[in-house]
Amino acid sequence: MMHRSIFSLLGLFLVTATASAQVNDAPSYHRHVTAVFSKLGCNGGACHGAVQGQNGFRLTLFGADPALDHARLTREFSGRRLNQQDPDASLLLRKATGDLPHVGGKRMSADSPEYKLLRAWIAAGALLDAAGPARLVQLRVSPAEHSAKIGERYRLKVDATFADGAREDVSALCSYETLDKHVAVVEADGQVHIKGAGDAAVIVRYRATPAIASVLVPRPGNDPFPEYTPSNFIDKHVISKLKRLNVPPSPLADETTFLRRVTLDVTGELPTPDEIRAFLSDKSADKRARKIDELLNRPGYAALWTLKFCDILNASDYGVYADGMSQEQDAPRFQQWIRARLEENTPYDEFVERILTATSREGKSIDTWGKEVVETNEGYATPRTDITLYAKRKTLDLYWQRRASAGVSGTLQIAHAFLGLRLECAQCHRHPHDIWQQDDLLSFANFFMHVRQPGFQGDNEKRFPEVAAYVKNLNSEAKKLGDQAKMLRDTKLKKLDTKSDEVKKLQQEINALDRRSKVLPEIGRRLMHAETMHLVPTKDTAAKVTSPLGTQESRTYRLLAETKNIDVPKEQDPRGIVVAWMRRPDNPFFAKAIVNRVWAHYFGRGIVDPPDHLSPLNPPTHPELLDELCREFVKNKYDLKWLHRAILTSRTYQTSSQALAANRTDRSNYAYFYYRRLPAEVLVDALNQATGVGEDMDMKYYHWKPEWKTVEIPYAPRNAFVTFMLEQFGRPQRNSGVQCDCERDSNASVLQVLAVANHPRIRQKIADDKGHVVRILKAHTDNDQRIAEVFLLTVSRPPSPAEREACLKYIRESATEGDGLRGVMWSLLNTREFLLQH
Repeated sequence: MMHRSIFSLLGLFLVTATASAQVNDAPSYHRHVTAVFSKLGCNGGACHGAVQGQNGFRLTLFGADPALDHARLTREFSGRRLNQQDPDASLLLRKATGDLPHVGGKRMSADSPEYKLLRAWIAAGALLDAAGPARLVQLRVSPAEHSAKIGERYRLKVDATFADGAREDVSALCSYETLDKHVAVVEADGQVHIKGAGDAAVIVRYRATPAIASVLVPRPGNDPFPEYTPSNFIDKHVISKLKRLNVPPSPLADETTFLRRVTLDVTGELPTPDEIRAFLSDKSADKRARKIDELLNRPGYAALWTLKFCDILNASDYGVYADGMSQEQDAPRFQQWIRARLEENTPYDEFVERILTATSREGKSIDTWGKEVVETNEGYATPRTDITLYAKRKTLDLYWQRRASAGVSGTLQIAHAFLGLRLECAQCHRHPHDIWQQDDLLSFANFFMHVRQPGFQGDNEKRFPEVAAYVKNLNSEAKKLGDQAKMLRDTKLKKLDTKSDEVKKLQQEINALDRRSKVLPEIGRRLMHAETMHLVPTKDTAAKVTSPLGTQESRTYRLLAETKNIDVPKEQDPRGIVVAWMRRPDNPFFAKAIVNRVWAHYFGRGIVDPPDHLSPLNPPTHPELLDELCREFVKNKYDLKWLHRAILTSRTYQTSSQALAANRTDRSNYAYFYYRRLPAEVLVDALNQATGVGEDMDMKYYHWKPEWKTVEIPYAPRNAFVTFMLEQFGRPQRNSGVQCDCERDSNASVLQVLAVANHPRIRQKIADDKGHVVRILKAHTDNDQRIAEVFLLTVSRPPSPAEREACLKYIRESATEGDGLRGVMWSLLNTREFLLQH
């Protein structure tokens, strides 16, 4: 194996940089020249990699097509960009050094290694060497992990191994970027300068391929690190890193803080006063673990995680089509199917399989399926039986009946929802902040190009004659029912006394006939135009995108991060191949995506953060922990409750939110529990629960269940207060065009503070005759007891002595005791302790 340094190559080129230089001694276009373009930013989107290039010179974005770039360099502009007789006169070099006007400014100096390399390549004939041998096999950076002291400097070394077995030191051809400049900065030559305590990742890029180096800088100090007993393997990883950083974790949260935190996080509800008192009186050592198990079996767990999954899957994104589909009907059905699977604790891999491989018929005959659809759609009434019927289905065909759920746009949603990947940029070009190219996306999209989409395509009746015949019968039945209603109205009804009971019964019968005669044609349209199924591919169904850069198409099937194409028989539904790949223990994305999202739910940030951006350029803070969590999750047969339980029982989750002087600067290593805002729906429900006054969602027209909590509603209601609060506190629109978990906005704002402090509806709820304040005033005569009860209802703990005295004083000075107690509750609802998870 050949191993040579690019620095030694440069020394050789200085001696042999003439037109007669031997080809073997010249820089390689693929290995060296393209890397220089990437390092200098020449092929970036703001420079010559732009759609139209810059000043007549265009490179493919991020070097996506090196051969095309070579042709443009050597053949366009009459070949004047390169001067092989006098390399220094080449426009390529003169503009980049600022010798000639250049919009991009000076990119290098004439004595730089990059200049000397490019000059040597031009002098040797500016040859295009074979791409195959130069294919990168491995990129290795050393030291991959380094423990350093503040003020220290060290240099990174990067080795590249190529397909022909050659190995080179490419450090001088790489670009470097640190992800935390407060900890370390890295210079263009790979030298790292340590600035402060903490840990940081350094992104190293050779051509378009990234590698990661990490630096860990312990906090100064010689105090011995305290001993901690880990609760499980999670704590071993977290405490181990904190020890290396010399950052001690905060102590465990107290009992009431833990109970409030875990109840809100698992069920989306506050603990009740009775529950708090019972937990405080329980002296058993395992009471926290038992409480976790109890909460995971409450209805609130399934309700809250139904909300989470419906966000991820864009469950409300239905238009109103001619086929009868609508948000009002289908979003609650979608939601109830998800909830049923969570209540069953369906293994996550099976849960995903039953979504991705869904069909409408599920192998049933047209008669059986047709009857089910009719029964379900007739259940869209009060009470809504349709959602219960739909939840019994094996698969979620409604997933494929949302907007843009198949094809390339649907592939973006699948990659984001189930693999934690953001591929949008790869629609047009090589991804600027990731490893994906257009062909990666399009070849993966071919697995989903043959799922039938809802809507009228012009020839549905001809393509699906069996369904057309069934729908024809439905329409005939509808006509008969309508005729029968008309006959009863024109004959019997007119002859009866309008006040008799017989008239009422007959009118009800006529109304039912009318209603069914109108519903059946709507159901027929759904049957005809919204059946999810696999269609045999044609030449017109290959994945294709058109952008300002042109039209790109792929006719191959290839899984993400795989190198080999797959042959898929036309009759086979390729979605099953994707599910089998997801289930592979070595799949780099599937288990990691859900594990990271669940972690982020409990800590406010992912081990990879943002939690929906798995990428080599976005490394995890605790890679060994993430790997072990994924292995154990798969080993435990994708049991979601096992995953929740493992995280919740860890000391890391149960740590206090009170930072210590020694750990207050930590932001990513879980030295203490990070404050975060409650989700919009959970906050509204907490306000309802604390005040004892719920909200009428005003959705009777759509047959909503009156007992639905805010976390259970499928889309925004007509209640102005609830809608306002959901908008202010970041409920997402569930737009299928947005592939980002950040559509749910978790940021805090002044408007949110003002909304809770000033909205009249909150004061109305506190003062409501049916609310908790009125109940407490009647149930207790002692103000100490009243204050204690209000504290338990709002911040889920008893008041401190100082708080009790302050509240007693306020009540004494109020016009009435009722006014005083209402003021106490209002004050507590506006505290950080109530509004934030802590």
